[in-house]
Amino acid sequence: MLEAWLPPGWSLAGGPGFLMAAAVRAVRAETPPATADGYRLDTWTRAGVARALVRTADGAFAARGQVAVTGSAFVLDQIETDPAHRRRGLGRLVMHALVEIAAGQGAAAGVLVATPEGRALYETVGWRVLAPLTGAMRS
Repeated sequence: MLEAWLPPGWSLAGGPGFLMAAAVRAVRAETPPATADGYRLDTWTRAGVARALVRTADGAFAARGQVAVTGSAFVLDQIETDPAHRRRGLGRLVMHALVEIAAGQGAAAGVLVATPEGRALYETVGWRVLAPLTGAMRS
């Protein structure tokens, strides 16, 4: 249905998504998650973007995400947990770490784009859907 609205040479990209938002006070109300045994969380900031990375004890990738703050708002991006490490609270750990970084920089509210799978996690930690979302790209 949306494809009919696109100009020639454009097509829909990816699957369905959701624009989500949350107030910092709402998502910080949750008890901070503990790092699961056998994992390590590292955070750092470069060029205004803070990153969180969870690795296994042997250094393998387990989960990640990033946040950028602009004024009183923040944007979470690229939140991902490796399929082999899901259901261990790592996505929740990354989200909490990034929101804490944003709050420390004065942010009051944030937005993110969620996949259907990500939406389920984000809603459990205080995020709400504002609108369905999809992308388009030049063919």
